Order: sequence, then structure tokens, then C-alpha cells
Amino acid sequence: EYRRGVYGFGFKSLARRFKIKGGHKVIMNWYRQWDGTVQSLNTRSKGGRPRTMTKNEVKQYILGFVTKMNKQFKPVNYRIVQANVESLVNKKVPLSTIQRYGKEECGLRWRKTHELTSRDVDNQHWNNIAKFRRFLQRIGNDRLVFIDEIAIYAIMLPCHTLVAPGQEPLVIVEKPSAYAERYDFIGAINGSQAISCMILTPTDRKARNIDGVRKEIVNEWIINELAPAINRLSVNNIYLICDKSRAHNRQCMIEALKAGKCKSVLDVCYMPTASAKYISPLDNPIWHKYREVIRSQYPITTTNLPSILSQTFFSLTKEEIGNAYRKCAITRGANVFYDQPSM
Repeated sequence: EYRRGVYGFGFKSLARRFKIKGGHKVIMNWYRQWDGTVQSLNTRSKGGRPRTMTKNEVKQYILGFVTKMNKQFKPVNYRIVQANVESLVNKKVPLSTIQRYGKEECGLRWRKTHELTSRDVDNQHWNNIAKFRRFLQRIGNDRLVFIDEIAIYAIMLPCHTLVAPGQEPLVIVEKPSAYAERYDFIGAINGSQAISCMILTPTDRKARNIDGVRKEIVNEWIINELAPAINRLSVNNIYLICDKSRAHNRQCMIEALKAGKCKSVLDVCYMPTASAKYISPLDNPIWHKYREVIRSQYPITTTNLPSILSQTFFSLTKEEIGNAYRKCAITRGANVFYDQPSM
């Protein structure tokens, strides 16, 4: 097709007409290689050292091995891959060579690991989560009240800070954060708003001679704070959802609701074991953002921390709470298995 000096038959024109990927330079290379036979157009070796491993060996011993380790949820690095390769090919293979094959030919990339427990990969565990999610999806979000506890420390530094060239990201504190005073926070929300909260300070724990939140504390809070707050919602047929901690005794909580003259709660329901991070809007996205908002208000003192905790909690917007409910797949029509780890 190429005709030198003839308009429409040059390298660029032919590349446009036949839509050659790589443009006219590819056709120029083909023209240089052409000797009248099809074989002359085959890709030629550029010289250099011969391959240490064939492409099939790379695919089987490197990519296949890493894929197998990923499916078994085991960590793997290039030295582990190197040991596997050398045991199979019965010769030494440089680590740099395996890294090059892994990156260029197998598409291997370093990724941050995420922890999974044995329950997280257990089908029965996910069936229990799916069953409970379907139960919640049949109930309006405003009729689902979730309660949960979280620990907040008096010293919570921002995770990031701006640093000028040559400076260090150091912050002076009174004591290490590991030794900071702990504040136990209990919160309750429904599908559109924060309903009630309680703060158990170190002074409160010392006065009651307890180490943390106990069922007596939860029941007292239900009688004095949560039950009246639920009554003010003017919503009937409410379900109270919580995890199976020792502080949540179903019968005692029902009696506390009655003592608080709350008749709109139909039942107290436990989430399946070890499923709060998948089902509870508080445990899943809200507490994480809540902590970050507290961090952003550094420096915090023991004097203003309780007020900051309650103000931050009650400042949760309807949109934020709605997004949290959707992320937990408890809204109508959501896929109840969407966050199950792939096997």
C-alpha cells in the first residue's frame, strides 16, 4: 500500500486509514523489517540477557502463588514468592527479577492490609447478619433506635498537622495519651436524629467504684434520659437495638423502659454476635467521624470535654445519620451481603 511520494499513500495517511495503534511510526518499523515474507514482521528480540523464567512460569509460579495466598487471606511478600519460585524451578532467581516480573507482567501491587476474624469469613455468620438486616429493613428507620458505648480520652491529638520544611510534627502534651483520663459515652439515635446521650466521667466511676459502663448505669440512663426522649419523638412501635454486652440485659432494659413510662418500644433486640460493626450505624461510621470531630477541637480540657461530647453528638445531621443507616444495609432494598469479603 505504501507509495513513496504519492499523496494519500504515505505512512501517516495509511496509519489514519487503517487506524493503526501506534501511528505512522509503527508502519515505518514494519516497512524497515519487510523482506517480502510475513515472518519478517514478527517481533524480534532486542538482545540482552535471556529470560530467567518463561512467561508461563511467571504466570504459574508468581501470579498463581500470590493469588492463592490472597484467597487464603494470608500475607505475602516478594521474599516468600522468591522461596516458592526457587523451590519449583530448582535454581536461584534474583529478588529484583521476581519484583520486576511481578510488577510488569503480573500487575502485583502493594496494598494496605485489613484485618478479618475467622467469623468474617464464616458463611453462617454472614447468614445471621443478612437475616437480621432483612428484619430491620421491614421496619422504618425512625422506628429503629440504636444504642452503643464508646470510650473518649481527655488527650486526643489531631492525626495530622501542617509541617514547614525542616520541622517535625511534634505536639507537647501534659501526659502520654495512653495515660489520659477515659470518659465513657453512651449514645442513642434513630433514623433521623440523635436522641439521647450520657457521659460517665472518671469522677463518676470512682464515686460508684466501677471500672466502666455497667448494666445498672445503662438502666438508670434509660429511666431518666432515654425513655423520656423516646416519648418526645411521638413515634410508635419502636425497636431498641443493641449488642450483647454485659451492660445490655434485655429483661432489665425492658423493665427500665416501663419504669420510665415508655410504652412505644415494642422490643429490645440483640444484634448477632460480633456483627455491630456491620449493622449498627453508631459502631460503623458515626463513632469514627465523632472521634475525628473531637480531635479537631484540640486542645481539650477535662472541664470542657463533657460539653463538647454532648454538643458534637447532638449536632449529627439527618443526612449523616441517614448515610450511616444506608452503609449498614438496613434500609429497604439494600443488598444484605454487599460488604461480605469475597472468598
